[in-house]
Amino acid sequence: MTARRAADRVGAPSFGVQSNRGRAIAAVTGVAPITGATEIPPSEISFNPDNPRDDLGDVSDLAESFNEVGQIVALTIATVDAYLANRPDRQGDLEEGAKFVVIDGNRRLKAALEAGLTSVKVMLADEFATTDESLLEAAFIANAKRQGLSELEEAQALDKLVKFYGSQHKAAKRLGMSQPLISQKISLLSLTPELQADLEAGRRNVSHLRNLAKHSPEKQREEADRRARLDAEKKSRRATKRRPSAVPEGDNSVITPLATSAPADPARMSQKREPQGDNSVITPEAGLLPWADPSALNKILRRNMAEEDRLTLAKYLAQVEADGEFDAG
Repeated sequence: MTARRAADRVGAPSFGVQSNRGRAIAAVTGVAPITGATEIPPSEISFNPDNPRDDLGDVSDLAESFNEVGQIVALTIATVDAYLANRPDRQGDLEEGAKFVVIDGNRRLKAALEAGLTSVKVMLADEFATTDESLLEAAFIANAKRQGLSELEEAQALDKLVKFYGSQHKAAKRLGMSQPLISQKISLLSLTPELQADLEAGRRNVSHLRNLAKHSPEKQREEADRRARLDAEKKSRRATKRRPSAVPEGDNSVITPLATSAPADPARMSQKREPQGDNSVITPEAGLLPWADPSALNKILRRNMAEEDRLTLAKYLAQVEADGEFDAG
């Protein structure tokens, strides 16, 4: 049963099962932490009356993107009860009938309503509605370091922390991360919706998308493609270098014992030998080798090849046989 169907049955959205850390945060704050993303109707969410941005601006491009590629970054919301617990005088400022309040994502909510979406992706984070700074800090850090976050979810959490602390440097010090790394991760939030969708779907590598915020949407895609192409070329070159040679190291020629081996004893070469158990006459001086008689061929190789070369040949033949490279032709 999906989270949405379960939510329909109980009349409220399902936000997943709390982890041990989540239960610990809830015990301290008295509210539920982020426990996973789900979808709810946007009509159940009120804009945040405390949002410092009075004018949300034109969101038509974002609304169009929602219809084309879908919503990628979830809204962070809190329950109305959690919001009003510290602000009882703000009841009249909330949309009538709302069950939740936007903590982060007022523009995304406006765009979703403008696009006519019947549901929006959200993450419940009641602890973000508290006014106790020490508890809020603990919840922020716990959620920023939560396991299983996607690249964009991590960027979203880090962005909240930077806003809370007032600067990337302060957030970096509290989290034990470098400021440049935080900046790189947060830059993913400035990608075009199409690139964000590619990242979430695994069609793009995060290393190809960081620090593209300064570019226009068209340039973002061009630069991401360029990085991906260079990365693929590097991997191809490394794979070529690692690929083993089909011929054993040190062997660059076809084995032709009579032509390439050190000259044998002339007296021996002038004699026709009849190996024990061999009914045919071996006449190497005539350029003939007993290909149909492995035992006789082995004796010739032992006379004309150094031991090291014979071992190399044996290993090579065994490998070729194992690889199935022999053919009838």
